[in-house]
Amino acid sequence: MYDVIVVGARCAGAPLAMLLARAGHRVALVDRTSFPSDTMSTHFLWQRGAARLHAWGLLGRLRERGCEPIREITFDVGPVQMTGIGPAVSGVADTYCPRRTVLDTLLAEAAMEAGAELIEGFAVRDVLWSAGQVAGVRGHRQGGAESAMQARVVVGADGLHSTIARRVGARTYQQVQPLTAVYYSYWSGLGNLGAAFHARPGRLILVWPTNDDLTCIYVAWPQQEFHYVRRDPEGSFQSALGLVPGLRDAVASGHREQRFTGTRNLPNLYRTSAGPGWALAGDAGHHKDPSTGMGMSDAFLAAEQLAHAIHNGLAGHQPLDDALACYQNRRDALTANSFKLTLTTARLAPLSARLEAFYRTAADQPELARQVFGVLAGSIPAAEVYPDHTEITPRPAGQSRARPAPCRASRA
Repeated sequence: MYDVIVVGARCAGAPLAMLLARAGHRVALVDRTSFPSDTMSTHFLWQRGAARLHAWGLLGRLRERGCEPIREITFDVGPVQMTGIGPAVSGVADTYCPRRTVLDTLLAEAAMEAGAELIEGFAVRDVLWSAGQVAGVRGHRQGGAESAMQARVVVGADGLHSTIARRVGARTYQQVQPLTAVYYSYWSGLGNLGAAFHARPGRLILVWPTNDDLTCIYVAWPQQEFHYVRRDPEGSFQSALGLVPGLRDAVASGHREQRFTGTRNLPNLYRTSAGPGWALAGDAGHHKDPSTGMGMSDAFLAAEQLAHAIHNGLAGHQPLDDALACYQNRRDALTANSFKLTLTTARLAPLSARLEAFYRTAADQPELARQVFGVLAGSIPAAEVYPDHTEITPRPAGQSRARPAPCRASRA
């Protein structure tokens, strides 16, 4: 009998298991795959994500595994470019772009070191119920017989297509349909290219250095163009690179090391993420377009918030159901600005004259530029920087929202 079973051992589930194990709870961390292994990702860790790694004692390990800090980013919207980086968060000034083969393995190892039991190659098929509460999971290893594990809390950190979310009937209560389709790959020999965000009408090109002296390059198109792009990813990619002066030639000087990875399955949503004996973390509970690269930093945030809630419930500081409901409300509040910013970015709209004028001003004022980078990183609300922040973070149209459940204060 476990205190908590966490299903999914990547950048939401592994730190959650680590934090709960450090708090003294008996935790099983279950994943259908084994580590190291890869998964589709934008890789980007803004300062707020890197600050959590630092607080957990893991940022130095990431550097030791060949992930160099990024201390300067180019923000290029066509007629205006600026270079800089946002303010430090909790003393961490750098950003990072780790390969998921590296980061996820590091996090899983840290969970095991904390005392969590890592169970690899175990596919969860269903949840167990007892008296209206989730009480465990059922699944099997490849080729093995089905078995069950019991726990006081089951957490689905198993991604957008979460088995746990499906089995508990988690409802989507806020949703905006997919806006972009993307392809990316890795190149060697491009050490001269730094991290960059190139926005053009109908295109977004992201460039960032990652592990093993590789450079990851990502292109986004409007969702409706995916069926054209998939016919010729190479040609579509090269055409997009040609929109940035000198970039196509620079990339041609390197060598693509892997096939293109692409998808159009990029919904923007919040799901009910807490219920009797269960919770959702990471993409299982909240997913958004990767255009702003906030997924991993938000997964860390959710892990920390959920670990606090579960510990409060299991330790008797607060009724468990109340603690989990408060987790969902707090997660939603903390990610609201980045959700709106991401939706605006993912629409790939032409730059307005008003925004162009603002960016020209920022390009000439280093402190204002630093604040703009802080907005892009999700660490500063747009309302504190942009003269008309509704252009950057409007209220999403066509969404439905559930009324938040009240949070009751925990007992100290």
